[in-house]
Amino acid sequence: MNTTADAIIIGGGIIGASCAYHLSQRGLSVHIIERDFPASGTSRACDGLILQWDKLPGTELALGLASQQLWQELGSQFGAEIGFEQAGTIFIAEQADQLDAGSLKAYALRDAGQHAEVLTPRELRELEPELAPDLAGGVLFPDDLQVDPRRATLAMLAAAQRRGAQIHSEEPVLDLQRAPDGDQAITGVITPGGSIAAPHVICAAGVWSAEIAQLAGLNIPIQPRKGHILVSDIRPKKIHHPLLEGGYATTVQSAAEDVQVALVAEMTASGSLLLGSSREFAGFDRRVSLAVIQAIAQRAVRFLPGLKHSSVIRSYVGLRPWSPDHLPLIGPTSGALGFYLASGHEGAGIGLAPITGKLIADWITGAALPDYAHTLLPDRFESLLEDTTNVLV
Repeated sequence: MNTTADAIIIGGGIIGASCAYHLSQRGLSVHIIERDFPASGTSRACDGLILQWDKLPGTELALGLASQQLWQELGSQFGAEIGFEQAGTIFIAEQADQLDAGSLKAYALRDAGQHAEVLTPRELRELEPELAPDLAGGVLFPDDLQVDPRRATLAMLAAAQRRGAQIHSEEPVLDLQRAPDGDQAITGVITPGGSIAAPHVICAAGVWSAEIAQLAGLNIPIQPRKGHILVSDIRPKKIHHPLLEGGYATTVQSAAEDVQVALVAEMTASGSLLLGSSREFAGFDRRVSLAVIQAIAQRAVRFLPGLKHSSVIRSYVGLRPWSPDHLPLIGPTSGALGFYLASGHEGAGIGLAPITGKLIADWITGAALPDYAHTLLPDRFESLLEDTTNVLV
């Protein structure tokens, strides 16, 4: 497999797929290197909600709104193939102070051109009759989107393949190639199947990005953040919108070490109910915790009492790539020329995938960049970008 390309993407999840989609769209020859199989990691162990109300004002919200527009375009292109739907979401306020916080989010998003409707308790129950009767109210965000992450990943990869992109599955990266003159430029990758040379190497390896970055002599502050999801059996009654409790955004933005749990509920295509969510720092441990599953179930029953007699038919764990400032690392690195990062999205990887791929393509092709692109550069963690031992850990 000794060959050349314009760009190499390490990682076959939804972020890598988006990078491949946008780069191949610009006419670049692309190789995707995946240690397992496409969408085998976080992209198949998550929900597919694309939210704006959980984004902080500034760079994060600007990034989310730009990606929402790109998802609309992808939805027009792929539609049912990726499970695309403008389902909207409902923010559920358990207490009056949460309703106040939700109202502030609604006002902020309205200023950004999004629709939002504050709901009284009666209006909330009219939209979602299965909800508990003692809730303070809610906010309807009708512009929020939903996709099937696995199918979206595969659709973008297939589109890139139709433009000539090549996927190498079950090919772990053993090392990175460097320029022969001894400078810090990265010029390709080495796998068990051989080597590929390219002037641009993009790390979209999710929670394994720090491992890949070490091969480039970089120490990046991305670490895995564990999350549980459970799926209930099929019931005749259902919810009509994805539901998220008011405390969800707090768990997203928190860096607490202990387990954080907040209700997320959405219907699956089969009619069962997907329930989350949890957040905890537990390394690369992907074992399901009964205690966490019970905590999620209890939270779900609090808001949806009719679930009390439902059965959990399966549960699973995903690992989110967390960064300390709650923003992804997107763009080139000065410490390793030719090496780009597209990682650190934590739980927003599905929603931010399209804009991430576009920004990487913009950096590589020299296209015009939005102002916020520079705030996402990995070098903002300059004190952490120190040389490390050039070994896999």
